Amino acid sequence: MSVNHPKKPINQYSLQALELWLTDLGAVKDTNNPSKWYLLISNWNATIIFEQEDLSVIWQIGGCETKRLFSYGINREDVENAILQGP
Repeated sequence: MSVNHPKKPINQYSLQALELWLTDLGAVKDTNNPSKWYLLISNWNATIIFEQEDLSVIWQIGGCETKRLFSYGINREDVENAILQGP
């Protein structure tokens, strides 16, 4: 199913659909670790990691880090909003 269903939980998307979603957000896949993605915004950046139990997001701004874990059962729209809201 396409990524055009923002209310659908992350765990119901294919890996290909999730990668397309992150690419559309402007994230770039780590060449050495395919489960790690980088999103660079003008004043902060985020590292998005597909972990075994959760989706991990680490925001970095001005030398500070904030980390949150998102259950794969959370809908994509809520995770996207949280990622783009930033630290």
